Amino acid sequence: MSMRVLVVEDDPMVMRLNVEFLNRIEGASLVAQCEDLPAARDVLQRESVDLLLLDVFLREHNGLALVRELRRQARDIQIILITAASEMETVREAKHLGVDDYLVKPFEFQRFQEALSHCLDTHRRLAGLPARAHQRDVDALFRRDSAAVAPPQRPGDLPKGLTLNSLSQVARAAAEHHEATFTTEALSEDTGMSRVSVRKYLKHLVDQGVLEESFHYGHIGRPSFTYRCLDAETLARLGGTPTA
Repeated sequence: MSMRVLVVEDDPMVMRLNVEFLNRIEGASLVAQCEDLPAARDVLQRESVDLLLLDVFLREHNGLALVRELRRQARDIQIILITAASEMETVREAKHLGVDDYLVKPFEFQRFQEALSHCLDTHRRLAGLPARAHQRDVDALFRRDSAAVAPPQRPGDLPKGLTLNSLSQVARAAAEHHEATFTTEALSEDTGMSRVSVRKYLKHLVDQGVLEESFHYGHIGRPSFTYRCLDAETLARLGGTPTA
């Protein structure tokens, strides 16, 4: 049974990306795409929806208002927020409201796929529950595997395929831009590494909270990434340069 998905996003470029990603997920189907909350409410009244992919900042509206409504109505709909809203107040409220996942823009397909796969698994398990669930059935719904709750890495603990030497090069080059934003292309020139390789190390530093990543869409719809330093001390330590 396909999981029926409603996408709510007011940026046409981001909407296109979300729909393209969704089309690559086997077992999920697009019900509708809406650019504001009134249109989303109309679809929710008319259609059966299993999963809502929802932006927070929607022109004159806040997507969390729709989450509150659905919770009050006790609608059996999973919700993934896909948003640039990374303020802790928003994150805390999303957690309190029982949002199933939270993707901060920009994100890669792998993270999108991970979120959708978990929702698909929950959707299928709920559909297959017997009238009286056994403990193992409940555990499968409420307990994530150990990899999902593993302790966070330290910035110097590298994922497979990355090396400390290259991380040091990228960190050292990024530290030179500690008071300004910079791009993957700039660090590629500074380090002599390929843009693809540099991007992997920058993503690692973003994941560890050392750098902040922002993006916008260019004229042909491809995302352009920029970075700024959040933790100059850690960046300097990883690059092997002394702090002031």
